Amino acid sequence: MKQGIILGAVLILVGIGLFAYYDRFIRYEREARELLTEGKLIYERGSRDAINDSINVFSKIIARYPGTRAELEAYFYIAQSYEKLKLNRLAYLKYIYILKNNGNADQSLAREIRARVARLKVMKRFTDEGIHQLLDLLNYSDSRDFRSRVYTELGHTYLQMKEYGKSKRMFDIALTESGDNEEAILGKARAYKRLGQDDAAYNLYEYFFKYYTNFSPYTDDVKRAYIHQVYQSGLDRYRKGSYNEAIAYFKRILHQFPEDAAAENSLYWIGQSYYTMHKYSSAINYYDRVLMNDHGHKDEDARIKKGYSYFLMKKFDLAAREFQVYLNGYPNGRYSETARKWKSMSTQEMLYRIQNSKIPETDQEEGGESGNKSDSDDRAMSSDRDTDARAMTGDSGARQYEEVEYENVGEL
Repeated sequence: MKQGIILGAVLILVGIGLFAYYDRFIRYEREARELLTEGKLIYERGSRDAINDSINVFSKIIARYPGTRAELEAYFYIAQSYEKLKLNRLAYLKYIYILKNNGNADQSLAREIRARVARLKVMKRFTDEGIHQLLDLLNYSDSRDFRSRVYTELGHTYLQMKEYGKSKRMFDIALTESGDNEEAILGKARAYKRLGQDDAAYNLYEYFFKYYTNFSPYTDDVKRAYIHQVYQSGLDRYRKGSYNEAIAYFKRILHQFPEDAAAENSLYWIGQSYYTMHKYSSAINYYDRVLMNDHGHKDEDARIKKGYSYFLMKKFDLAAREFQVYLNGYPNGRYSETARKWKSMSTQEMLYRIQNSKIPETDQEEGGESGNKSDSDDRAMSSDRDTDARAMTGDSGARQYEEVEYENVGEL
């Protein structure tokens, strides 16, 4: 009796496992293939409207069935559809995505895609004739999705021709036709960047991160480009003395990607900005955040600057402690000699105050030092060798496949 119960339980568990496997893998793949077949049938009708409708079907496969074999084919058919619609720029980007993100693709398919990419690169001639051909496409369809894609192609064309104002207008019209056209959103951000409107560009990229991150093929490229560009904007503002603007840019990175390695650098340079404005308490707060996060490449710099900040606040006991902590952690560090000297100075200041029966001015207002002592402090600090930024460099994100040079689709 007991054996029968055990056997029955085992069979039930096996049945549940088989059903789960079927539901997760077999049925999942089968549904994707069925939708792919539907898209192909629509695509083969050949008309512009049919091809445009097939793009929507293939896009559903990508959104609903990621990781399936049908997903790769869907990307390929979308690229082919763009080619047939003469939207060569969009086709090019889709082919590049397949090569960059599908290393296990069938070799014959990979060769076919490389050939198409090479042909599209030859065809990339941004002339008035090409623009007229694109405009002529608008006469053949009332589909808002199709018209949005045509205007997006026009936007990219003007972008390559360095007519950034016209490019932005085309992307605006594309988004009026279809507000969820991610290529138009990214293109408009690039146009803003070329026009020198950095904040508007970054706002659009942040909109993209909010609504498209989980399913867009461009997410990784856009993230790399965004971090690099925003970080550089922050450093540029810092070097020009626009410290509040620099802080605002670095905080963008902290808000969007708090766990990224760039967040460590951003925290440090926010601290540096406050430090340079003589807001030492705020600077110390950010140096502490550098020291407490999971990254360590700016810890040494933050530790020594924390000591400087306490010294300039005339909290000499805390300054001496920080310099000793630095020496304990980095006995042969880049600033070890400086730390010893400043620790000695801090100790001397404490002894001087004790000997003269003066209470340490721990409630001194930040930035309120005056007289020769303040001037001496400021001159000493201005000699600190770490005031120049080490610009963060990022992966361009574009792998190389044989002799073909590919663009970074997230390029700003």
